[in-house]
Amino acid sequence: VFVHSVATAEGEFNDVISSYYGDVNDQVAHVCAQLRNITELSGGYNAVGFSQGGQFLRAVAQRCQHTGGPRMRTLVTLGGQHQGVSNVPGCRTLAVNASHGLCHLMQKMLGAGAYLPYVRDHIVQAQYFKDPLRLDEYLTANPFLPDINNERGPAARNPLYAANLATLERLVLLRFADDETVVPRDSAWFSFFDGERVVPLREQPLYREDWLGLRALDEAGRLEFAEAPGGHMQFTLQWFSDNVMDKYLAPS
Repeated sequence: VFVHSVATAEGEFNDVISSYYGDVNDQVAHVCAQLRNITELSGGYNAVGFSQGGQFLRAVAQRCQHTGGPRMRTLVTLGGQHQGVSNVPGCRTLAVNASHGLCHLMQKMLGAGAYLPYVRDHIVQAQYFKDPLRLDEYLTANPFLPDINNERGPAARNPLYAANLATLERLVLLRFADDETVVPRDSAWFSFFDGERVVPLREQPLYREDWLGLRALDEAGRLEFAEAPGGHMQFTLQWFSDNVMDKYLAPS
C-alpha cells in the first residue's frame, strides 16, 4: 500500500511552522500540485485529515477534483473544524517543544484580533476563526473558510465546490467525544455555534440548499458521522487501525 504524508513546507521544522503560520489558500494550491505529480495516486486515493487537516483536505477535494489530478475517493476527517472555531484553539494536549511555543504564540495573536489584516493573512488558525457575534466581519475579512463553505451568498458561491465534493465515494466526519481544543467540538460534524446554541448540519441553509454537496452525499448514503472516545487527537495506533484504516480505507 502506497502512503503519502502531505507536507505544506520543505523539511520537518518548516512543516511544523506552516501549520501555524502561512496562507492556507496557498497551502491548498501547493498540495493540489504536489498530489498531481505523484504517479502512484493516478488511479485515485483515499485521504485522512487530522484536526485542521480535515478542512484543508476538503478544500483540496473541492478545488482540485476537476483539474486533471488524481481523484480523491474517500475522505476521513478526525476532529476537523469544518464550521470553524468560535474560541481560540487550546494548546494543552501538545508536548512542550517548538510546536507548543508556536501554539501559544498563535493564541496571543488570535486574542489580539483574528480579523486584523496581518493576523488573518498569516496565522493559519485565524483563517478558520468564526466569531458568531461578528459574522459580517467574518464573511468579508476571513480569507479561507467562508469561501470553502460557500457562505458568501449566491453571487459568490462556487458551484464546482458542491459538484466536486459530491463525487466522493464517502465522507466520514469523526468527532472526539471529549474534545476541548475545538470549540465547538461539533464543528467536526459541520455544526455551527450561532451565539446561543450549536446548530446541527441538517438544520442549516448550507445543508438544505446544498451549498457544498453534503446533502447529496447524505441522501446517497455516502456521508457518515462518527465519534471517537477521548480528547482532541488522543488515540492509539491500534484504535486508528481498527476504527479508521480497517473500517473505511481497507480495499473492498
